[in-house]
Amino acid sequence: MKWHIIRHAEKEKGDFFNPILRHRDEPLSSRGLVETRRLWEYFSGRQVNQIYISHYLRTAQTIDYTARKLGIKPVKDNRLNEIDNGLIDGMADEQIQQTYPDVWKGFLQRDHDFQFPGGECGEDARARIDSFMKEKQQEEQEMIIVCHEGLIRLWMCHLLGLPVYHRWDFKVDYCGIMEIEFQPESSKWRLNRFNQVLNPLG
Repeated sequence: MKWHIIRHAEKEKGDFFNPILRHRDEPLSSRGLVETRRLWEYFSGRQVNQIYISHYLRTAQTIDYTARKLGIKPVKDNRLNEIDNGLIDGMADEQIQQTYPDVWKGFLQRDHDFQFPGGECGEDARARIDSFMKEKQQEEQEMIIVCHEGLIRLWMCHLLGLPVYHRWDFKVDYCGIMEIEFQPESSKWRLNRFNQVLNPLG
């Protein structure tokens, strides 16, 4: 049982506020749309049974071409949404420093978990990951999961047993692939690859 956890492709810059998500919901950029075609080349020979995505537009767009080729309809799961940064969403660094100094301190020190005002803390998002893994592990399928950089960094902490504030130690590129595989003999997950980036088209 292998899971391929992918960060979405490059997104457009801008507000694109989604009132349902209560956050910006940027579509993919033209470059990002090109990037998505490479995913099909990577997954065309694999036995993928299911695809899960977050509720953000960019995750659906990232896997759309591959999903259609595989004949699989992606399933949205809000546990795969990016960590909820609440009221600081869209704020400039200077605004965060002035309005929420404790949050800015957490960004800089990176030695403790902290709550985003009106949003989540790292442990809240980690609990979502844990819930998703325990539920989907029962399906015993090879699957693609398309989500977000912050969540994938937290996923690494969860797999490695690290405190959530160590998420700042990891970087995930657009369309970066993390592959994990369940080891039934030890009932543990093995990390096969992290942030594998495919060569661009052309």
